[in-house]
Amino acid sequence: SVRTRSLSDGSRRVALNTFTDTQTTGVTEWTSWFNIDHPGGNGDYERLEAIRFYYRERVCARPMAMEARTTDWVAAADTGEVVHSSLEKGFWCINKEQPQGRVCSNYHVRFQCPPVQSYWTDWSEWGPCSTTVCDDVGIQVRQRKCVNTQPMPLLLVPACQGHHSERRECSTPPCTAKWSPWGRWGTCSVTCGGGRRIRRRTCVRTSVTVQCNGRPVEIQKCGKSPCPAKCQRVCTEGHPSEDCSRCVCDGHVLHGEVHTVTGVPVAGAWVALASQPKVIRARTDAKGQFRLTGVCSSSSTLISIRKEKFAPITVFTSSNTTGLSWVRAILKSAEKPYIVKHPEDKVRYEGGRVLFCCKATGSPAPDKYYWYHNGTLLDRKVYKYEEDLVLRDLKPEQSGQYYCKTSSSAGSIKSSPAFLTVIG
Repeated sequence: SVRTRSLSDGSRRVALNTFTDTQTTGVTEWTSWFNIDHPGGNGDYERLEAIRFYYRERVCARPMAMEARTTDWVAAADTGEVVHSSLEKGFWCINKEQPQGRVCSNYHVRFQCPPVQSYWTDWSEWGPCSTTVCDDVGIQVRQRKCVNTQPMPLLLVPACQGHHSERRECSTPPCTAKWSPWGRWGTCSVTCGGGRRIRRRTCVRTSVTVQCNGRPVEIQKCGKSPCPAKCQRVCTEGHPSEDCSRCVCDGHVLHGEVHTVTGVPVAGAWVALASQPKVIRARTDAKGQFRLTGVCSSSSTLISIRKEKFAPITVFTSSNTTGLSWVRAILKSAEKPYIVKHPEDKVRYEGGRVLFCCKATGSPAPDKYYWYHNGTLLDRKVYKYEEDLVLRDLKPEQSGQYYCKTSSSAGSIKSSPAFLTVIG
């Protein structure tokens, strides 16, 4: 018979197999023949992995040699076929590699194993470096074990040649020091008048020998808004209000009543302090009466009263020597504004000056006037007008139609137009 081995996985020539990568002692033995594949399909494959799967312990862990023959007992080297072999993978023949369209023969294989075998396991991974200090030099170790394939008395098993451990030099990364991201800003030390707030960061370093550049703390100004001035109001009675706008007398009650000009009580009217007209403090009942607490009797207080379809009114409170305070108000029905003086037509020379007058009345009286030129509203900030409109340094393009418009809570009214002619 001919013993064969593959010089490499990629070789296609089979040669005598005499090599081994393990230390052996005693007489070697051949296994029985194995044939787990037939040359149908792509070829004949006698894989060592498959042989071990089917035959378990019948093949040693590390065969020393392998022999392949056809089922007609022809050695693989004598068949003229291209075959492959490997002590790690087994034996295989591929149909499409055969010359002149031949098909691989049906092969069986056997392996040569030592009766007693000692060998080294693969090296382990390198262990951790013996030093954990940054920018330092240490030692790494890796190990392997000497094992034998069969249980034998220790003295009869030859020891593996070589060392069971290896050492090499290792180094750790350079020492570093880096700032962590800035933390959030803390709360301001004050709510007004100027204060400060702080945020911090941490120096993350791998050694006490290195430091971070910069500061761990950052300070920022905050609370810049001015603090409210202390109330200077002096109250002969009660105490200043929170906004320091008036004196407050806790427990004192202002009595009031509201009627129409014909003496009919006005129910549902809104009552407020004139200094805070949007803060409704009371409403009149069905008899037109109301009660307002906290108003002092030692000083006169201006009260604002309003109701839909009536002109709003402001009145002062009254008090007597007994400390009783009251207010009586008469509401007039609201009257839409109407024009009592319309602007008049004017003729002026270029570069001259002109005055337009407009006057309206009503209940309540109109509080704002608006002037228009050819239907376009004139800017109040530019022309600075109220009831009267003054135009200076006239130009021809300012000729045209002018009218005023005014309004109150009861409605609005527009004047009749006046025409301005500028002669160039």
